[in-house]
Amino acid sequence: MLLLTFQAAGALYGVDAARVVSVIPRVNLRALPHAPAFLAGVFEHRGEVVSVIDLGVLLGSTPAPHRLSTRIILVDRAFQDAASPPRRSLLGLIVEDAGDFVSIDPATLTPPAAPILRAPYLGGIAETDRGLVQLILPEKALEDPPEE
Repeated sequence: MLLLTFQAAGALYGVDAARVVSVIPRVNLRALPHAPAFLAGVFEHRGEVVSVIDLGVLLGSTPAPHRLSTRIILVDRAFQDAASPPRRSLLGLIVEDAGDFVSIDPATLTPPAAPILRAPYLGGIAETDRGLVQLILPEKALEDPPEE
């Protein structure tokens, strides 16, 4: 498995490179009234309205800084509805310092020690040359966490 790695909330994370559609510079977003704080806004990308999450905020930290190295990773959430054929559904992730690719064996992914109910989007953790990388599961990033 090939991961695109990036920084968010002061730690190293990754997303399956097979799901990455594009990595673009940060763009101006249209805010959504009454949206959760982690939902930074939306923008139009090649005729599609894309929701954008600030991973720093989603992870319980501060928003990604406005720097030249801040990027939006466009990922395919792999939306599937049983009644219709699969279609692409883009989601933007605001991250810092995206761009390094790391190859890992999926069998070496260590699941989190305990399920984090409030963070269903956090996947397994892999040890790499750059340190520990935790997988982000974009298909779960907009899910409502279960009630505690």
